[in-house]
Amino acid sequence: MARSRKSVDALIGAALAAPEGGDGGGPLAVAFSGGLDSTVLLHAATRRLGASRVLALHVHHGLQPQADAWVAHCAARAAALGVPFRALHAAGAPAPGESIEGWARGVRYTLLLAAAREAGACALATAHHADDQAETLLLALGRGCGLDGLTGIAPRDRREGVILLRPLLELGRDALLEHARMHGLDWVEDPSNVDARVPRSALRMRGLPALEAVLPGWAQGVPAAVQALRDARAIVDERAAQDLASAVASGASTLAALDRRVLAALPGVRIDAVLRAWLGALGEPAPSRAKLAELRAQLVGGDGASAEQRHGAHRLHRYRDLLWADRGLPPAAQEGLRMLRWSGEPALPIGDAGSLCFDTAPDGLDADWLRARTLQVGPVASSARLRPDAAGPRRTIKNLRQEAGLPPSLRAAFPGVLVDGRLLWAAPFGLDRGPDWPTAARGIALRFEPAASSPACAWVALSAASSR
Repeated sequence: MARSRKSVDALIGAALAAPEGGDGGGPLAVAFSGGLDSTVLLHAATRRLGASRVLALHVHHGLQPQADAWVAHCAARAAALGVPFRALHAAGAPAPGESIEGWARGVRYTLLLAAAREAGACALATAHHADDQAETLLLALGRGCGLDGLTGIAPRDRREGVILLRPLLELGRDALLEHARMHGLDWVEDPSNVDARVPRSALRMRGLPALEAVLPGWAQGVPAAVQALRDARAIVDERAAQDLASAVASGASTLAALDRRVLAALPGVRIDAVLRAWLGALGEPAPSRAKLAELRAQLVGGDGASAEQRHGAHRLHRYRDLLWADRGLPPAAQEGLRMLRWSGEPALPIGDAGSLCFDTAPDGLDADWLRARTLQVGPVASSARLRPDAAGPRRTIKNLRQEAGLPPSLRAAFPGVLVDGRLLWAAPFGLDRGPDWPTAARGIALRFEPAASSPACAWVALSAASSR
């Protein structure tokens, strides 16, 4: 692969001097497998910062017979450099049908990030280099990835609150090998690196040499190509963020509700970009092209009054002209009925759903009567009946919800209060105004205040905004 005139020491120094990374704060945590790449990284980081400012982290996956010997080797190499060392042991095993490489990568990052946070590390450095970048780009092309996949390995990013640095991306393996030989370093060889059953290994052993023979020096253009793709993605992301901000329903937050009419007026590619940005803001991974097409068809272009899709941990649903996102069942539906007694407090918590508030109001419930009753608080059946207007008839909760435009997916988030088995009050409609409930000129009105982060809170804000 391509060689570089830049030294390992210089690249690590530049990475640590960049904004948000390195010289200040805690130690630099180095992911240290014991292979050539991480051995060079640990050695150069120690030269740059000093042994006391570096922490070597080794993950024992338990997948190879040599795993225990590798721990011993890494501990010895770290000790020779005077660098603190920690071995992290993976637990469990891949699920049936799960990629071993994918499982190992996920476990590895989970352990490394947790250890870096625990140590108060200024950053976590990994030894990805230019050859890894080229392999990643080719594998992404073979899988038909979009811009997210084709932008390859980032020189730096942040994951779970930890800064990730990859200072060796401008160097090929031959440059790392030269550094290791120059300084008399020794390392271990992972047999999976020469296992042709692993796609990345097969590409490295067979595909890249053939490509180099046809296009000598082709890898020298990979960094520029990846940077061009990153620039293109930045432009797409900026436009998607603008479109997403325009699509947020008035009175809602980005994570709560989008106006379908705004989205539907955009070209298809921009709708896809907004949906990707929305899911990213929700903390979900980017959807595949097929899933994105399904989301667009069902949530933005569907014909019915409502539709629902799932992606990751979120439920995405459309009701009339709004798109909503929430994580599973609303808290009020999860917790069932709660038995509460009111003793004059301004509010009583309803688990994670929010609070039941008690406000002074004319012609409200008699306070002494209310204190003497057990309040059953929880979800309200759609068939239940309520008389919100003393001069009007009793009406079903289902009908009231439809008139209010309350999405079916959010209805269980709005609780009601039963007394002696009868519906006294239902959010967001208020008290039952039937003649059987004792009232007072200066009485008590009930009010539901949903949790600030819930879609129910966003709906209340939207409803208030539309009634102004």
